[in-house]
This record gives sequence, C-alpha cells and structure tokens, in this order.
Amino acid sequence: MIRNLAQTCAVIGELVATTKEAALKELLATAAAAGGFPKAAQPALQKRLAEREAIGSTGLGNSVAVPHVKGDKVKGVTLVLARSHAGLEWQAIDGRPVHVLFLLVSPSNEPEAHLQCLRWIAGLARNSDFRRFLLDAGGDDAIRDLLLELSGKE
Repeated sequence: MIRNLAQTCAVIGELVATTKEAALKELLATAAAAGGFPKAAQPALQKRLAEREAIGSTGLGNSVAVPHVKGDKVKGVTLVLARSHAGLEWQAIDGRPVHVLFLLVSPSNEPEAHLQCLRWIAGLARNSDFRRFLLDAGGDDAIRDLLLELSGKE
C-alpha cells in the first residue's frame, strides 16, 4: 500500500529535535534529502507547516502527530516516518507527548493522493500494535520493514 501512495518514503529512527519547530525542520530536511522536493522549496514548506500548526495541532492523540503540507515544487507524495522515544510537546488532542510522527508532503495539484495518504496514515495511527512495534523497533531498517509489513494490512 505504501508504494502505491508515496513516491518517496524516508525513516528517522530517532529524532534529534526536542521541540515541535525543530522536529518540523528535521522532518522537512529528511524529505528534501530523500528527493521529495528541491531543498530550495524547504523554507516555503516550513512556513506553511507552521501556519497549519497555528490553525490547529496535527497531534491526533495516542502519541501520534501528522504534520502535512502541499506545495507547488513537490515532485510527488513524500512521507517521512519518525519516532521520538523522549516525546515532543505537540499540543495533541489528548494533551500527551508525541512519539510517532508522519510528515506528509504532497504536490499542490494532487489533492486526492494527499487525502488518500492521510486516510491510510490515520488507519496506522489508530493501530495500537503498529505504535507499540514502532517504538520497540531496533532501527531505521526495522522501522521500514514494519511499515512495509503493516501497510499491506491497512
């Protein structure tokens, strides 16, 4: 399923960031490095993400946040899955820290692909086994394998 939804997928086994703002920058830098969009597009996407968070937190609860943005210079649907064992304050709906983050960056002209990927992410976010296994996974490769394994079941 993930291969059908996202052209580019990257993993961050442990975020370095300790704040929401730093995490958004780290997630976007990873997406750019994976080829999701030109590095020059990063500041505009960063601004849009900050504006989106100002409207309302993307912290869904259950320790999951899904920051998402669309942009004109984005090459294709790009997903970054990251975790933070320490947790990040994200103003999540349940008030708890966020440990699992999905950054979704999509081309402006592909709104249906963006929504389809958000629906898929929401299914994974509700899956307590996925969240538990992700936090217990040994590293980037184990996380990638888990994502691929569970993506076929959602």
